[in-house]
Amino acid sequence: MKRLTVRELSTGGTRLIPDVLGDARIAGGGVYVFKPGETAHPEPRHVHDVDEVFIFLQGTGVLPINGRDHAVRAGDVVIVAAGEDHHTCSSVEDPLVAAWYVMDRASRQA
Repeated sequence: MKRLTVRELSTGGTRLIPDVLGDARIAGGGVYVFKPGETAHPEPRHVHDVDEVFIFLQGTGVLPINGRDHAVRAGDVVIVAAGEDHHTCSSVEDPLVAAWYVMDRASRQA
């Protein structure tokens, strides 16, 4: 897992965060508006074989990664590495809105 804020995002040519994601391209993704208290992927284990990037646009919540809770809020950027178990949990009081992107298999530099 790598954690940044929106202010720390860097670009290199035509890629976002090249120092972390290398030449990887976005393979899919979207924007998700959570319901109050909702947990994405409530199954016991949720992993990808590629990196996934979350950009939290609104609200607060918790992003458990490999059993360790990470508080998240608007402005946080989290890169979940391939193989890391993760589930996003929105707060009840201020539900999350998150942009999420799964990356292709291009080489990573970090």
